[in-house]
Amino acid sequence: MGKAKDYIPALKYGHKIMPEDLAGMLGLPHVGNIYYVDPTNGSDTANSGTSQNDALKTLRIAEDKTTDNNHDVVVIVPGEVGSGSGTAETANITWDKDNTHLIGSSAPVALSNRARIITTTDSVDPCITISGHGNTFRNVQFATYEDSNDVLINLTGDRNYFENVHFAGIGSATCGDDSTARCLAMSGAAENRFVNCTFGMDTIARSTTNATVEFASASTRNIFEYCRFIMWADNVGPNHILFTGSSAIDRWIQFDNCTWYAFWTNDADKVTHVMDLAAQTATGHVLMTGRQIMVGFDDWEATDSDRIFFEPATATANAIGIGINPSVS
Repeated sequence: MGKAKDYIPALKYGHKIMPEDLAGMLGLPHVGNIYYVDPTNGSDTANSGTSQNDALKTLRIAEDKTTDNNHDVVVIVPGEVGSGSGTAETANITWDKDNTHLIGSSAPVALSNRARIITTTDSVDPCITISGHGNTFRNVQFATYEDSNDVLINLTGDRNYFENVHFAGIGSATCGDDSTARCLAMSGAAENRFVNCTFGMDTIARSTTNATVEFASASTRNIFEYCRFIMWADNVGPNHILFTGSSAIDRWIQFDNCTWYAFWTNDADKVTHVMDLAAQTATGHVLMTGRQIMVGFDDWEATDSDRIFFEPATATANAIGIGINPSVS
């Protein structure tokens, strides 16, 4: 079998094909600059980040180097095998660029990916703000285990894409006891898409009415496909989905083929509900399409909001394909 250098003369003389010449390998038809992050071997002070051998150490510095609307890409490699490490972020990251992407150079798993960004300083709240638009986040884990880091991700941007991303928030017992703790808080965030993502952790007990995902205002047409929402609850009150605004969503949001799980201590009292939509007074609908399974809950809602629509489970005459709006609480 022939080699590329046999046909591309420049390669014979030590020149390389750079990642930006192979944009397709990142799943993007075009990229601008590429910056590398290596939490084990990188340096924010000595390195430029423009090659893997010259990688930065933290995501915050890499994001600062990217250019708005230039289709730049940040590539993060996992920490050392077995160490469980990730980047050590000591301050809030604000991803305020548009069309700027983050890719984990790791296997495309949706749980505990070791291409991981960890906020390690206490009282950073939120840990990461994503206010940019049109960005792709793929094959990474966002996490924090500090007591006062109540909100892991605050999403205010539109039309972002998340695939194989683990939102590992509420990572300490103190946060588990805090009603304001969130893995993902969405405010004014519209038309984002989440594919094969995981929200929450099932290793830290949650003991109050906090939320895995919060919709605060004007967060409409967001789509969650083949996602899982997980928790360990030693109280019946935690929420996977919580609406906190009178118009938390406008029009609709969609959960397609999702899994809703709570590990309840000693298989004793299950969590009372998956969602609390009571604050929404404006019109808005939650579309539950495809296969949905909830384990560890007594009901879908805290109180019947009349806003959730499911696909019918049986082929009832004259009702095939018509969304049903059951009294679910």
